Amino acid sequence: MTIFIEGLAFPLGEINANGWGIPFGEAENAIKSLKTSVVRICSRVDPHGCDYVGDPLSEIGHVIDAWQDGDNIVAKAEITDSIAAQKIEDGTWKQTWSVFAGFNDIDSGGWAHGIAVESITIVNDPAWESAQWKVVSASAGEKKRLRKISQFKVIASQEGDPITQDLEKRIKELETQLSEKDNLISELQPKADSVGTLETQVSELTASKTKLEKELEEKIALVASLELEKAGSVPMKIVEEKIAAAIEKHDQEVAAKNILAAAREKFVAARKELGIETKPDEFTSLSASDFDAMTEALSVKLSASGTPRYPTNNSSSGSRIQVYDPATNSYTEKVI
Repeated sequence: MTIFIEGLAFPLGEINANGWGIPFGEAENAIKSLKTSVVRICSRVDPHGCDYVGDPLSEIGHVIDAWQDGDNIVAKAEITDSIAAQKIEDGTWKQTWSVFAGFNDIDSGGWAHGIAVESITIVNDPAWESAQWKVVSASAGEKKRLRKISQFKVIASQEGDPITQDLEKRIKELETQLSEKDNLISELQPKADSVGTLETQVSELTASKTKLEKELEEKIALVASLELEKAGSVPMKIVEEKIAAAIEKHDQEVAAKNILAAAREKFVAARKELGIETKPDEFTSLSASDFDAMTEALSVKLSASGTPRYPTNNSSSGSRIQVYDPATNSYTEKVI
């Protein structure tokens, strides 16, 4: 089923509720671009959200003609999506719309220049109150009948339903970006000159990771909002579980890398006491437990040579070592 709607797209020479307007000199640009624009309907949470990302799934038709009528620009659109056509026929949506356009600049008076209309979107509260449409005709010979679903994805709205493929793909893309941040942390750790330098670099990358995680949540919320508007069925519980799992996995990996870095630092310090220098690219494939065992073995050598030992003794309050004091001929426990 195809229906046609027509109405005032926007008035010329009138500032809208958002503080800008289209001057009469922009009529030709506006009409030309309006004729090639699409018709969309976005989420009620963000009436122009699908316009910002150019979402093709939100397109329900396209403008087939536009012209100037006095001080107004009028548009006629063909609604080709059968579900949207049915909703319009049933009176589900308010008969108002709003243009989404780019521009070169807006002068001090609020007038936009270099207008290029990208879409006209059905909304409840248009920036120009006069921007209204009405149904003008349907396809010749078209009768009411059961309609085949097109464009919109429909999912059973039951708890535990699988997440849509598009949403799954977007989540994986953002998780890949998180993984790349983790790989960069791994590359920096063995090259750090000291634990302090390493902690600074890890802190900077962790801040970047936090920003990326926030972006991940925002992207998922936007995708979920778009999918829910069309199908009313994507369980947010599944999305939240995936986010939580990704963050938990990342935190565990970072904690393990910090433990490894601390264990290696103790091992390097023990070798230095024996007069052995350790290059940054040496011993890069050992585990934290390997470093602890080797440090303990070096401590035995240090004791045998009369050099103070550095026994490993990790606790929640820090790593403790015994420091030899020649003045008192005894060991004093220090926390590092």
